[in-house]
Amino acid sequence: MAWYLPLETLTDEAREKGLKAFTWESLSAHSMTILVTGAFLPGMALALGASNFIIGLLASFAPIAQMAQIPAILVIEKVGLRKLVSVVTAVVSRLFLVAAALVPLLAPEGSRVTLFTTFMILFFVLGAFSGCSTASLIKDLLPEKTRGSILASRLAAATGLGAALSLAGGFGLGPLSGWMGAEAGAYAVIFLIAALFGLVAAFAVGFMPEPRLQRGEAGTRWLSRLVSPVKDPNFRRLLIFSAAWSFTVIMSGAFFAVYILKRIGIPMSGVILLAMLSQVANIYFFRIWGRIADHFSNKSVLAVTVPLFIVLLLLYPFTTMPERYSLTIPLLVVIHLIGGISTAGFNLCAANIALRLAPHGNATSYLGTNAFCAGLAAAIAPIVGGLLGSFFATKEVSIDLFYRRDIADAADAFTLSAVSFRGIDFVFLFSALTGLYAWHRLSLIDEEGTISESAVREQVFASVRSSMFTASGLNMGMRRMTAFPYDMLRRTGRGAGATLSRAARAVSGKRPRPGPPSNPSGS
Repeated sequence: MAWYLPLETLTDEAREKGLKAFTWESLSAHSMTILVTGAFLPGMALALGASNFIIGLLASFAPIAQMAQIPAILVIEKVGLRKLVSVVTAVVSRLFLVAAALVPLLAPEGSRVTLFTTFMILFFVLGAFSGCSTASLIKDLLPEKTRGSILASRLAAATGLGAALSLAGGFGLGPLSGWMGAEAGAYAVIFLIAALFGLVAAFAVGFMPEPRLQRGEAGTRWLSRLVSPVKDPNFRRLLIFSAAWSFTVIMSGAFFAVYILKRIGIPMSGVILLAMLSQVANIYFFRIWGRIADHFSNKSVLAVTVPLFIVLLLLYPFTTMPERYSLTIPLLVVIHLIGGISTAGFNLCAANIALRLAPHGNATSYLGTNAFCAGLAAAIAPIVGGLLGSFFATKEVSIDLFYRRDIADAADAFTLSAVSFRGIDFVFLFSALTGLYAWHRLSLIDEEGTISESAVREQVFASVRSSMFTASGLNMGMRRMTAFPYDMLRRTGRGAGATLSRAARAVSGKRPRPGPPSNPSGS
């Protein structure tokens, strides 16, 4: 039987083979993304002499390309061969990346920027086609009961590999530039390595078994299939949450590095160290969030990680009061730790909850529509953020506290800056407001097994404390120090009896009964 033909039934042996291929695909695809996006894409564009407009266009086209998932849905529904569509579009997409990498080496100097931009746009658009079909394939491949843990382990490994590659690429640019004779040539080598990782990911998909699409997914009119996710009340709530949350994360994330480099004045080496701290927390918490998502629900994890990220946004303006001060570095460390913890949760569960809520007979259109809504919001977010940053660039709102021993002596006063917002601070504040709206929309989504935020915190502290005790021989004093926050939070929850009951159900493999829906009739 041809490699691209779907299977009538998915055996355990075929599923195990597919999970191994999925590991290769996730590691390779993430490595490609790390080496193509982030600082490397604008760096390559700058080395080619691109204008600020072209750099902004390239940076925003990755999320804009997600809108190509709508025509991708139509193609997949028409062809019915998800693996074939995924492999063919992925290979062609990676070949355009090879072409983009060769531009500084082979193209005439006057046409380099135009050719590079064209090739990268084609790379992103075809990548969206491949991503849509691969997501639908993975939906059927991963067992539902252990999907969170499987995704978490792959994400943790991919994040660790990506962090190592980003460091190697960042510190290797200098030697490569000297060897190639030009900075653009160094970026060309990095992009060729990224294309190689991408081709490995494409071929790995070819080894995944593909269950045949259910008859219901092939027999409905395409317009009805595109509208069905929006007409589904519960999934519509997820679409609104995905769009609002993507808008929040992308709008704020576009200015994190700018804020640290320009406003606070920390060098690039410090930014890399802070990013590595966030990555370490990210890798560690992937497994914790994955276990909680499997035992309870993805919404339970998101209900904790979403407000954590909002706290991060509100902390950023306090790193300058209004300039750098003694608590700036400690606050940045706390912010990046919170960032690693929170992004691990919503990167894992935001995708997993869409996989879980998408019906098996219509997974392609549901997942594609979700990615389209998130991509559309992500495309708009940097533009809105840039407009807000420009508008508030010369504006400031501050509140000062002062103390006078004698109100008659105006000169004898102690002044303390309590709040100071200027420039990009307003972007973070507006992002926090949109994040609060996304948090509200999350509360309206119904998912089986959802538990309270306090119960999730108990699970997290229990996992962290258990791993700390296992990893090292701590004395009794250190045990008490690490046990204190857990005990304190447990007293604010449902009590020891409820905690023991949930633990017993988790050990026995039984899920807790889901609570009543937050808003049965809401949309």
